[in-house]
Amino acid sequence: MATKVSTEILIMILNNVQSTQDLHSSLLVNRYWCKVTIPILWKLPLGQEYCTNDKKLRKKALCIRTYLSCMNTSSRTLLTQFGLDLSSSPPQATFNYPSFTRKFIINNLVNFISLYSQQIIIGYNCTSNYKKSTRSKKIFREICKLIMNRCSFLDYFELASVPEKFSINYSDSINSIFKLPGAPKVFKKLESFIFEYYEGSFNELCEPLKLICDNILNMDLKLSSQDQVQPLARFINVQKRLENLSIVTNYLDCHLLLWGIISQKETLKSLRLESVGLNWKSSIGQFISLQELYIRNCGLHKSESLSFASSFTQLSSFHYFHSSNPYKYSQEFVIKVLETANTNLKNICLDLHPTITFDTFSAILNYCTKITKLTLYGLSPEQAITIFNNDFNELRRFSFDCRGEEFDANNLLCRMAKNVSESLENIEIRMGIFSADSLRKFFEGWCCKGRGGNKKFIVKRTELARLFILSNEHFKVIEEYGVQFDMERMSIENM
Repeated sequence: MATKVSTEILIMILNNVQSTQDLHSSLLVNRYWCKVTIPILWKLPLGQEYCTNDKKLRKKALCIRTYLSCMNTSSRTLLTQFGLDLSSSPPQATFNYPSFTRKFIINNLVNFISLYSQQIIIGYNCTSNYKKSTRSKKIFREICKLIMNRCSFLDYFELASVPEKFSINYSDSINSIFKLPGAPKVFKKLESFIFEYYEGSFNELCEPLKLICDNILNMDLKLSSQDQVQPLARFINVQKRLENLSIVTNYLDCHLLLWGIISQKETLKSLRLESVGLNWKSSIGQFISLQELYIRNCGLHKSESLSFASSFTQLSSFHYFHSSNPYKYSQEFVIKVLETANTNLKNICLDLHPTITFDTFSAILNYCTKITKLTLYGLSPEQAITIFNNDFNELRRFSFDCRGEEFDANNLLCRMAKNVSESLENIEIRMGIFSADSLRKFFEGWCCKGRGGNKKFIVKRTELARLFILSNEHFKVIEEYGVQFDMERMSIENM
């Protein structure tokens, strides 16, 4: 007789199964496997990525049928009084399915209800949109009550604007979730909070939420209006161990938001800011744990944010992309970050605006000598060669393009070959047509024949070279040196 797998080991195995189809298969092994699999499987229904395939979406929406079966008599009676046929959801479910919920995406619940309710609203085709919406929102509220009463805790909660085609103003129902009796217990251990362009009253949402959730680890926030900034700043401010914070706005005035960010300077490990005003003149102190900083189109103006830049002493990864307006590119800010983080920086990705002077490029050479991954957009061929000549002993990956000019690709390959380090494992470059002989010279400088298995060379073709394909001679060279090679078409606009 085969030895029974311990529960702990089986849970570890099934927790790593990515396919819901495979999890469904494990239900059929025996009762023991079924009992272990159900809690894992029922973490998923409200926490999966949204599916655009109508057939698959309707299949996923069947979870509503099970939730209805788990409701108590009073809830089922209420829904029946609102014209819902619950005959397909008999009471007394086999398992306590709502108790297994760990991830909760509001849009999933709204979409699933909207789809499944078509089958259970009596006289659906002749019912007004208002009545349909009212009944759907009744189901929404009763399922939320069910989860708040049965669930031990949620670790992931995502809130976004509900698509108009599925509902008529769900915001009042959503805000009421946090006022339900079981909400403090369920949200107390929340680790991830995702907020995307929610159109309801954010202040009404945040006030009860900030009283409950003060131990969030991950926040991903996309703001659409100015009145969301202050409540959000307060919500960030109460967190005790926030590690990863991402904020995207539409160039809103985020002065108050920065106070919230600064309040987390002892715990933040990753900070991503996009289209956020960062003008800050006051001293802020050090972000003692921050390792990753991503800034895109934040409209920094000259030296106004240097105190902010000098706070990142422990930074190991820095990504900076400017807006299309060169006057909003703060070279001083970028240089100050490079100088402050210095040799701690291991991963840099910069979009260098072609109209500025290249003090930024010099700062990389002077301060970032321990870098392992470097991505630079907007280089000149001479600057690219300088990187190869600069003896970055720990550099493993280098990606670049020379935007704005059609340089001689053969010449660049030959010049790169003179000083390319064997330690460099991955090179990605945007360039035009090159010969097999030039490719051979580059590979000769980079690795020994037949020993390029750990090397990867990626070429993204320019628009002018979009019809360029490799010849048999190119393939012979690639095979001879054993380098992993890939060539893609990449337009200038997409770089």
